[in-house]
Formats: sequence, structure tokens, C-alpha cells
Amino acid sequence: MTDLTPRQAIYAYLGGEPVEPQVLRAAVAQYVCAYDTIVDLASDAVDDPDCHSSMDDLASEILMQQTLLEEYLVLTQAATVLPDLVRSRRATVRSAS
Repeated sequence: MTDLTPRQAIYAYLGGEPVEPQVLRAAVAQYVCAYDTIVDLASDAVDDPDCHSSMDDLASEILMQQTLLEEYLVLTQAATVLPDLVRSRRATVRSAS
């Protein structure tokens, strides 16, 4: 159990703080789930463009998840540089010893 929000867990991990693997997996899963929800609602809206409730559901979900999805993209990009960060951190720790 953790008191960290998904955002805090991912930022902590990217910042080099220890984060339990299950906490990190849950945080990433929440972001991926939000993306999947948007895709599903968009498919519903495309399948029946005359259904106003599908369009309304999609618009509501996009507004609710927009910030989370933007953060997910930023954090995904940050994660791609993580190996370099880890290597540089190890080098700093070794040189400080």
C-alpha cells in the first residue's frame, strides 16, 4: 500500500527515488487504462456518429483525462532517457566513493 498518487510514483521513480515495483506498475497501468478508455469511446462514437450520448461520453472522458494523457506522454519520453540517467547516476556514485 502506498500514499503516492500515480503521478507522484512515476516522478519519484524518474527522480531516482526507490519505488516498489507494484506501485510503479499500477501507476503506469492507470495511465494506459485512461488511454484505452478514450480509444474505446472514440470507436463507439465513430461506429454510430448519430448517437449524441456516445459523442458526449467521449468529450467528457477527453476533458477528464486530458491532463493525465499529456503527463503520460511526457513521462514516456522521460522514461526513454532513464537508462542514461541511471548510468550517469552510477558513475557519480562510483566517483564519489
